[in-house]
Amino acid sequence: SPVPGTCPCSIWNDAATPAGPDSDTGSVEVGVKFQSAVAGYITALRFYKFPANAGTHVGELWTRYGTRLAVVTFTNETSSGWQQVTLPSAVAIAANTTYIASYHTDVGHYAVNSQYFASGVINTPLRALSDGEDGGNGVYEYGPSGSYPAQTYQSENYWVDVVFGTVAPDTTVPIVTSVT
Repeated sequence: SPVPGTCPCSIWNDAATPAGPDSDTGSVEVGVKFQSAVAGYITALRFYKFPANAGTHVGELWTRYGTRLAVVTFTNETSSGWQQVTLPSAVAIAANTTYIASYHTDVGHYAVNSQYFASGVINTPLRALSDGEDGGNGVYEYGPSGSYPAQTYQSENYWVDVVFGTVAPDTTVPIVTSVT
């Protein structure tokens, strides 16, 4: 298998920027299908935000077939740029298995690039699938938060991302042995 990149890592780095916001104003869940070449843990979700994409955003991690693995509300957002939120608990993922990272916006104006997934994106060990590989990529679903995003349109990239690591985060609660 490929030599893993430096992790924690994401599909896109912070310098990656979308073409612009979509004019759509609908309540929609948008996402990306991805895989990792090695087993590991998803510790956070990310998305790119333009100023018109205001309001509360809820991130979700799904199996390929619609089982929700994690849900978290983004907090302390900036007006634009990459937004990131840590999951309440890291989610273990299997190697070479398709997952979907998504987020919900009530006002639309999500970041978009059309025809983006005509080819895949690789940032070893992560990769966003090319359109047509395990179905279409650039997934969405109109409706309330929690709607599984299964539809696709023009191989669009909605700029949703994950933070992945190969080592389980240490969540051990410290033990106080003395107080002075």
